[in-house]
Amino acid sequence: MGQQTTSKKVKFVGTQTYINADTGEVIDMQVTDIEERDFNFSKVWMRNFIAALDIVGNKKTKLCYWIIENINKENMLVGTLRDISKRTNISLETVRLTMDILLNADFLRRKSQGVYIVNPDIVFKGGRGSRLNVLNQYNASPKVELSDEVKLKNLLNTIKELTAEVEKLQKRLQEKELNDPNQLNCLDLEPKKCVNA
Repeated sequence: MGQQTTSKKVKFVGTQTYINADTGEVIDMQVTDIEERDFNFSKVWMRNFIAALDIVGNKKTKLCYWIIENINKENMLVGTLRDISKRTNISLETVRLTMDILLNADFLRRKSQGVYIVNPDIVFKGGRGSRLNVLNQYNASPKVELSDEVKLKNLLNTIKELTAEVEKLQKRLQEKELNDPNQLNCLDLEPKKCVNA
């Protein structure tokens, strides 16, 4: 993921009079203000975005959307894994697996037990000044690096879940084919065998 950048805007404030502390001389000076601004970002209306993408997501994706909707003004999510599981109606194992994946991907970091801070370079609710403060807090939190064993376990669990999803879809397609033999026959998952009956 690329680092987000900011731009500097220089604004002429006007002419002001200053007194040199060493000599007592009165000097008229031009004053400018340099302001740092966020650059290259997009506004996303989360409720609409989540509603539109909800149809394509699995439980892990839905948990990610839930996290985004439930962070507070400091970009923090407060709750134990068990609490998050209850509030989302997602199994504790899926919540644990998803949180590990998000920690490893630097989507969020653990600030303390039951308190997570979401990366403000990915998602932030609020203004520029607040974002820079949250970014400093985020960078002060330790980044979690998962062991290869945990990464492998997470990948195997994901493969297991996706395999179960494929089996459900294949079963539904088989049932549709039995009910309407004139439907497209694509159960082999090979394009060359996918023919219109």
